[in-house]
Amino acid sequence: MTALRKQEKIFSTPLFIGGVYIKRNMVMAPMAGITDLPFRSLAKEGGAGLVFTEMISANALVHKDERTSKMLRISKSEYPAGVQLFGAKPEVIAEAARISEGAGADIIDINLGCPVRKIVRSGAGVKLIENEAHLIRVMEKTVSAVKVPVTIKVRIGSNGGENTASRLAKIAREAGVSAITVHGRTAEAVHSGSPDLDAIRAVVETSKIPVIGNGGIVDELSAVNFVEKTGCAGIMIGRAAIGNFDIFKRIEYYINSGNILPHPSWEDRLRYLKKHALIASAYYGEKKGVILLRKIAAYYLKGLPNASAIRNKFNKAQNLAELTELLNKVWHAPYFEGKI
Repeated sequence: MTALRKQEKIFSTPLFIGGVYIKRNMVMAPMAGITDLPFRSLAKEGGAGLVFTEMISANALVHKDERTSKMLRISKSEYPAGVQLFGAKPEVIAEAARISEGAGADIIDINLGCPVRKIVRSGAGVKLIENEAHLIRVMEKTVSAVKVPVTIKVRIGSNGGENTASRLAKIAREAGVSAITVHGRTAEAVHSGSPDLDAIRAVVETSKIPVIGNGGIVDELSAVNFVEKTGCAGIMIGRAAIGNFDIFKRIEYYINSGNILPHPSWEDRLRYLKKHALIASAYYGEKKGVILLRKIAAYYLKGLPNASAIRNKFNKAQNLAELTELLNKVWHAPYFEGKI
């Protein structure tokens, strides 16, 4: 049996997190400032079995911050959908989980891996794993506060050479947590270097709850290699899905057929960019929807000839008409000659 056929059953098997059924065990990662409702709708369309909100402040949610509350809006087309929370205080995270459940979340995820300095300074993210007794209270209070499954997302450790994820999986299960996502890099490494697949396999071999693997999955081959090396119950994809939303369907197609579909052409990426702009404009209002796309336009345009010039003009667009005019110019290819 080939390695591909060995993995076919793994990718074809639905993932259950608590009582939540996930048809495709491929998950769209929560990404701060990126995975809003318009983005998640595109990821779902592209085949993601489960999507997550961007990382949401439990404290801001409990204090009814208007902008934060809007992050909780989940459309019916997204289900199943999870909400990822970050915070430091057990009672605040538990209350935020209750609010999230009331807003329609199918799963509550607690972020235990974010290494961003301001998050860590607040006692949240990867900082939470430093005090095990406190962390247990966070998980137990959150689990008892809601009826939906609670999961955690961690890194293999804080610094090089350590793997704390196996221990976290054990105490998480004892606290009632239903699944764990493990990013195969340390907090210190952030996104640099290759993920440590052996470390994730070590978690899988000892964990009694499903382990979802994350880090370095960018296409069909890396997805199969990841599952083959780790044995994880599912995979989570982050930045590689931006402007490349059908990556989930392409992976599934490869697993089932052994064939690799063409990756998105520059025309495909521009179509996705325009569609994203239309959905974002309908959701936020035209000007805000177009402006918010500036932060991820580089992912759509990466590798295109004269991408820097296009991005500079994109950052000046104030509405759909200006954006459409720009994309029409790009579409007819003068940018290949640097004439944008």
